[in-house]
This record gives sequence, C-alpha cells and structure tokens, in this order.
Amino acid sequence: MSKKDIFTKKNITSDGKNAIFYGDISRKYDCFAQEIINRIDDESYEKATKVEKEQILVNLEDFGYEDIGRCILYQNDVPAAINGNVLLLTLKDSFKDIIDLRYIAFLINYKDTIRNYIYQKSAGEKVKRLKKIDFENILIIIPTLEVQNKTVNNFIELKRQFEDDVAEIERKIKLIDGYSNVYVEKMLNFKESSIGTNKEISDK
Repeated sequence: MSKKDIFTKKNITSDGKNAIFYGDISRKYDCFAQEIINRIDDESYEKATKVEKEQILVNLEDFGYEDIGRCILYQNDVPAAINGNVLLLTLKDSFKDIIDLRYIAFLINYKDTIRNYIYQKSAGEKVKRLKKIDFENILIIIPTLEVQNKTVNNFIELKRQFEDDVAEIERKIKLIDGYSNVYVEKMLNFKESSIGTNKEISDK
C-alpha cells in the first residue's frame, strides 16, 4: 500500500466518511463489518484505498499473534477507506454459487488449524508480519453451502446470546454496586452518628 493511502487517528472526524483502521480489524470488529466505527476527513478518504461491500479485509501486520491475520467481511454499501499492511480479498465469479464469504471470514478468525498456521508463519520482534504468499497458501476445507450457512448463522446467534448475557451481567453488577454504595453510605453515616453520640456522652 502506497504512502498516499496512509491516514492516522488525526484524520478522524465525526461527520467524515467511512474508514477502517488496520488495528481495529480484530479489536473492534468480529468477522463482519457493517456498522462504521470511525470516519475521516474527505481529503484523506479520497486518497485512500477502499474496501467495498462483500470484500474481505485481512490484517497482515500487528503487535500480537492474536491480532495478526484477522479479517472482516465488509457489508456496508458505502466503501470504507483502509490503511496499514492489509489484504483485500474478492470472491471469484466461479465460486459465488458455492461459497458464503461469511463462512470464510469465520474460518480465518476462529479455525484452530488456520490460526496455528498464521502463528507459525508470522515473524518479527515488536511487530508481527504475515507474508501475502503465506496467507494465500492457507488450506481451507469447504463444506456444502448449506453447512456453511448453518455454521455462520449458529455463530451469529451464539454471539448475539453471549452479548445479551454480558449486557445482563453488566446490568446486575451495576445494580449490586448501587446497593453496595447505599450500604456503605449508611454504615458511614451510622458510625459518624455514633461518634457524635459518644462525644456528647463523654462531654457530660
């Protein structure tokens, strides 16, 4: 990716155009990207390379093994500017009737054999890098389209349930914290009142 395609956090603006930072691929997204988290100014957007709907965006460079090689299937109608050392994958026409790209993104991010392969092929001290040729040589076993769809739909449902469970746990924690705060405040007020009472008795 050329220098003209690079933009930074400084280019973020609330009313700008769609952008995906390479570091957010694994940290803020999970397999699929429809909602846009960041927007950048028009000038930076026009200069940048774009990811389009139904393309897979792969991160080839990051600080940790858990983040490198992660990907997202872009599902927004409006193209997004991208930066960093990334790959753009587009499904060939001959495979469009037998491949669900959601399944490919899911496999790349969660299949143990693929994650282990990426771990072994990544190199670097502070920054880990995965070569394009090594990514291209990943072996993927493709089941029927029906199985692909079912697998992805189950994953989405489990993810939704997990997010709902987390939200419920967080709600209960806040509720417990609220009760705890009331209890502590009562204890402190009671002790303060007791000290005042003791002081009055001792003064007599």
